[in-house]
Amino acid sequence: MNSTAPLMVPVGTPRRVFIIAAILGGVGLLIAAVLGHVVVGLLLLCGLALGAVNNILTVRSILKFTAAGDPDRKKFAKASLVRLAYISLIAALFLIVFRREGIAVLAGLAVFHLLAAVATSVPALKEFRKA
Repeated sequence: MNSTAPLMVPVGTPRRVFIIAAILGGVGLLIAAVLGHVVVGLLLLCGLALGAVNNILTVRSILKFTAAGDPDRKKFAKASLVRLAYISLIAALFLIVFRREGIAVLAGLAVFHLLAAVATSVPALKEFRKA
């Protein structure tokens, strides 16, 4: 990706979401290891990482298209669909290769996106309460 957008930006998901996701991934791996299911813990970490990568690429894509001045919505939508297709393909490959344990990848993706949604909506809700 040959973009001038920085890897991490203050726009979008706050950094604390990445930190919380990493901590949850570590705790999940530890619990899975204690229960004798290390692979499940590792796959949960993979799902969290996929969610983080998707989030970073989304923010970079938004910055790239808005920096162009008059963003082309069709081009942006196509780029988003391609990105989501790659993330989905990777998750599906984990599901196929690891069968039952592969569901942990989807759980990791879901947890990351839930964290990101909560973290970005809470400040907006606080502003609505002030108004």
